[in-house]
Amino acid sequence: MKNPLSFCLLFFLFFHPFSAFAIESEAQRAAVVAPRAKRFYKSSRARKYLSLGGNYSSDYNSKQYQLTSRYLYQSAKSIHEGNLEHQTDYADTGTGSKKRYDVRKSEIYDLSWSTKIMIKESANYGVFYHRTIYDRFQRYSNDMRNAAGVGRLFFKERLEWDISLGYRNVRHEGSEPDLITSWRANFKLSDRITFVQRAYVFFDKKSTDGDFKTSLVYRFADKVSLELRHQLGKRKYLEDGATEAVNRVNRNVTIGLIFDLN
Repeated sequence: MKNPLSFCLLFFLFFHPFSAFAIESEAQRAAVVAPRAKRFYKSSRARKYLSLGGNYSSDYNSKQYQLTSRYLYQSAKSIHEGNLEHQTDYADTGTGSKKRYDVRKSEIYDLSWSTKIMIKESANYGVFYHRTIYDRFQRYSNDMRNAAGVGRLFFKERLEWDISLGYRNVRHEGSEPDLITSWRANFKLSDRITFVQRAYVFFDKKSTDGDFKTSLVYRFADKVSLELRHQLGKRKYLEDGATEAVNRVNRNVTIGLIFDLN
């Protein structure tokens, strides 16, 4: 292999020792690439957004508090998004004389940050993602995920494709690298038909995880379009002592109408 950097990345990915710990959920992996779908804001002014929220829920023997916040900065050259969530769960435990009320079972702090930034005046961009989940009541205590890579805009920004190297470290359980690629496409096939696709693929030494959302949008009136959407999800995991072997394919098809209210 002529490129020493490529050799180092492949060696790191496939020969790095790893421990057997639970693979991330589909939602956790989708969260890594979801911010990349946001487009650069073509304006001389930046768009800024901040939200704060919370909720409380309870039943006869448990209750939960949750606080959330989100920050978004979007300009022609960069996109930055941050999310912070704090969730505390209480439950009654034991019976009889040993019964205890409102025992704190978990206290989760979930912090994530993503960046997508153009590289100088080129069509290339860089991507970065970090997420830390901390819960002192759990054995793992600290679950940390990082990913960084580069991408490029093609066909007058109708296609975005990027690739990044990821790394996850779970305290007391181990760590492992993975490779992540994602793309977003939006092409007009005719004056009335548009092809749209968003997809990502994760793969490492013991798993492959991909999701493909594809749509055909047909505009049959000035303000109304018909959308045919197909979603394909593929998850293949090798048995490793902590995770059972999985080879699952999910498909769904959706038909709907889109109304332009502008």
